[in-house]
Amino acid sequence: IELASSDGEVTLRQYSLEDSSELFALIDRNRTHLSQNYEDTALKYPSLETVQESILHPKNPSRRRFAIRNKQGLIVGGINITTDDGDPKQAEIGYWQGAEFTGNGYISRAVEVLTTFGFQRLGYELIYGKVFKSNTPSLNVLKRAGYEEKRRVNGGYIILEIASS
Repeated sequence: IELASSDGEVTLRQYSLEDSSELFALIDRNRTHLSQNYEDTALKYPSLETVQESILHPKNPSRRRFAIRNKQGLIVGGINITTDDGDPKQAEIGYWQGAEFTGNGYISRAVEVLTTFGFQRLGYELIYGKVFKSNTPSLNVLKRAGYEEKRRVNGGYIILEIASS
C-alpha cells in the first residue's frame, strides 16, 4: 500500500525489507530524540536485525506500519494505525520522526493521510492518539488534523480522538 498527501510532500508506504537499513540509520542517529516523552522506538530497535525481524514478523499483525518519505524520497519517520483490541471500529494512530526533519509538516501531512485512509478504506469510525502531556508538538499535530482532547489518563497521557464524518 502506498498513500500520498494531496500536495505530494509526503508518501506513506508499508514497511518492507528494502526500508530496513534506512529506517535503522534514522532511528540510530536519533536515539536521544526518540527517547523523549516515553517514546520507545529507540529501545525497540537496537540493531538492524531487530528492524528486519519486526518487518518480517510483526509483534502485532493488526498494526499497519508505514515509512514516511518526503518528496526527495528520504524516510523521515514512521506512522502506524492499530485496530483497537476492544472495538474493531476504533484504531490508535502513532508516529515518530527524526529530529532533523521536524518543522516541515511531514508528520501533520502523514496523520491526515493515514486518518483519511483509516476512515475511508479501513472502515474505522473513531481514531485516537495517546500523547504524553509534555509532548506539545505531537499534541499540536493531532489537533491540526482535527483530533480533539477527550481525556487524560494515568501516567500523564492525553487521549485525542477524531470520528468519521
